[in-house]
Amino acid sequence: MIDEVAPEREPLPEEPIPARQPRGGARRPRRMRRARPTVRSGSLAVALAAAILIALALAFQGFARWAGEHPGWAVLLGLAAVPVLYALLRGMPHARELRRAARAGMAEAEADALAAPPVPVDEPVSPTARAQEPPPVAGTFPPGPEEPTLAAPFHDGRTAPLPEPEAPDPYAPDPEPEPEAAVLTAAELDGVDLAGLDFAALDPDTFEEAVAALCRRDGCADAETVGGAGDLGADVLATAPDGRRVVIQCKRYGPENKVGSQDLQRFGGTCWSVHGAQLAVLVTTSEFTAPAEEYAEASGIRCVDGTELTAWAEGTGPAPWGPGATLR
Repeated sequence: MIDEVAPEREPLPEEPIPARQPRGGARRPRRMRRARPTVRSGSLAVALAAAILIALALAFQGFARWAGEHPGWAVLLGLAAVPVLYALLRGMPHARELRRAARAGMAEAEADALAAPPVPVDEPVSPTARAQEPPPVAGTFPPGPEEPTLAAPFHDGRTAPLPEPEAPDPYAPDPEPEPEAAVLTAAELDGVDLAGLDFAALDPDTFEEAVAALCRRDGCADAETVGGAGDLGADVLATAPDGRRVVIQCKRYGPENKVGSQDLQRFGGTCWSVHGAQLAVLVTTSEFTAPAEEYAEASGIRCVDGTELTAWAEGTGPAPWGPGATLR
């Protein structure tokens, strides 16, 4: 038998092997798993909570022991803590409302900002156009495209225009100079008729000398002025005809300036204890306020105002130590 030879076959074309696709379609990114708390972190949390509870228990125990030893202070502390706790509890809703209102206001502001029309921006001027512009004149400011020209007189609505100064009148008479205060010595005052003396026209030192001259004229031969720095409220010291020690303070004030209670209080604090006065007198060319008169009456100080001083000098009124002199 003859063996049959099988015919040769043509080789099949090789096809590329497709890549293996994972199940479920395209490959998804791998999710990160949360780290589970370890046994160590959990034990630390438990230990911290236990420490806080123990500390609170010890603090409460110490406070209870202190409150038992000092019940009065504990009650006061509790009463003081009640309004604080009430204010905190009362303020918590208001704080939440304020936060909500602030958030709402911020949201409205953002919405208004988004709804506002865009602000036009001036286009930059090229160097060629800028070179063609005429140079500005010194001392002037050319108006911009939307700025009005400032024409004189200009008022900004806030500053009132200043009036122009008036020219002085060449025919107006010169103002009369104020009279200078008269200055006289003690010897000159002893030779002057004190009845016609204007005490308000004297300077302060001469006024003190005039009061001392009045004292010498009416029987106080040793009357002298001791006023100046460190006099402690005494301007004139004298001895009355009945032997009492007289301490006088002088106040040459204008008619608009009255002697107040503070002046009397300062004088009353030194005339008795420091100067050993048996009769304290305050003489002024002005008047006394009602509180000053009340203090003088309560402390025993005799007050002589401008009217009484003129009457004393003219002889129509009594001296502070004479008959008819009363406390006011």
